[in-house]
Amino acid sequence: MSEYSLDKKSLWLFDVDNTMIRDVDHPNPFSDALNLWNHLLDLGKTPAILTNVGRLSSRQIHSAVTKAGYKVDLDKTFSAGAAAAAYISNRQPEARCFVIGEGGAQEDFIARGLDVTNNPPIDFVAVGADRGMTFAELNFATKMVKEGAVLICISGSRDYPGIYLGTEDVYIGERSIVAAIEDATGVEAVIVGKPLPEIFQATIELLGFTIEESVMVGDNPASDIAGGRAAGMTTILVDRREEDIVPFDAGDLDKTPHIHVKSLDEVLEMF
Repeated sequence: MSEYSLDKKSLWLFDVDNTMIRDVDHPNPFSDALNLWNHLLDLGKTPAILTNVGRLSSRQIHSAVTKAGYKVDLDKTFSAGAAAAAYISNRQPEARCFVIGEGGAQEDFIARGLDVTNNPPIDFVAVGADRGMTFAELNFATKMVKEGAVLICISGSRDYPGIYLGTEDVYIGERSIVAAIEDATGVEAVIVGKPLPEIFQATIELLGFTIEESVMVGDNPASDIAGGRAAGMTTILVDRREEDIVPFDAGDLDKTPHIHVKSLDEVLEMF
């Protein structure tokens, strides 16, 4: 048995891109992750998803991972957009929000009861990755922040690999888009997503578990591990291709995993 008593852990949160599957545009499963996921289900544990993908909704992410062979309920799938919507709703229910994103984030905002609108007044400007964003949208977002809207960055990737309109490339992420608004307004954005500890804590509470009985499994020291550790969780880092790890700013947070494995099959031996 592991020194971290993994057999006593009930909730297992998994990152998606580069942990469960290659990424949401290439939903090919990693066999070691699928093995661990199914083993947890056999043991009566609760595996769930907490991803920093903000351009897609929880429903769209759920669709990708279930097609890859994972058995998971939609209500156990949490995107960065859903986290941002919860963050705003907890502070101002029914807030008027202008959302930049490819469509997914808007869905999660509406599901949370927020008023997604393209007209002032605007309480929050929330920005996710959007490869079809127009100058008019960027300019409007900037104006609304100048007039007092709170600027929210949905997750924090500066760039990421993907496929858009049939073209596979590396695209600028939400953090890069937000940087333009910050520069134009002098307002610093609130980054909502991993490694923000509040996101981990809120997800665990929503699923009905405690920090002490929860584990975070991911490939990224700066998001999955730093955030999980800051929230008080046990963390497991799995080695994946370094070039596929999306860079995040973890600040002064500890990025050292409690358990570091080359394959998640090693975790099976720790129960």
